[in-house]
Amino acid sequence: MKTDDKKREFILSYLETQLNQVNLKTVRQLIEFGKNNDYSAPDLLNELTIMDQKHERILTATFVLDFVDGVNLFNNKATSWLTAKGQKYLQSLKLKESQSIHSNFAPRKTSGSETAYDGYLTQLIACKNKMQTEADKVTLQEFTIDLRHLLTDSKKLEEGALSKFQPFVERNYRDLSTPMTPILVELSRRFLFSRKYDA
Repeated sequence: MKTDDKKREFILSYLETQLNQVNLKTVRQLIEFGKNNDYSAPDLLNELTIMDQKHERILTATFVLDFVDGVNLFNNKATSWLTAKGQKYLQSLKLKESQSIHSNFAPRKTSGSETAYDGYLTQLIACKNKMQTEADKVTLQEFTIDLRHLLTDSKKLEEGALSKFQPFVERNYRDLSTPMTPILVELSRRFLFSRKYDA
């Protein structure tokens, strides 16, 4: 998956969860979480502008960037960030990554484009309804994206790759364990048995 596609998936996956929050506060939170994935504020803001209502029409909002005076956001009275086109585009990005996941596993018959791990990732993100705080909901979204990137090898599988999520996982283990365990077992199998991850 291309770097720009990964960045866009990160942005859109986060914004998709922010219903009734089409405002600059959400953009600031996105930038904060972006730092964990090595995305700079200018990178994210430029991408938001390209995808906005005035340009690609993936987002409902319109951005006006001025790195001297700051960012102006026009929410166009929208209650969600993604347009119908944006929803389809995000699904296409997820599908592209799912196909990449599939190509990394041993050949097997599969129905449609789903892989064995799509279902677990979907179940994992569905756990957001069980999260107690907004911060945990956002962290779950970020955790799921990182797991997806590890499964597709677009993020390096190395010791401590998910260490920043340890407090979150320990705090919510009971809710997350069922969908999370098969994914972690697969990543452990790769890390422990696959030669390409040898030191």
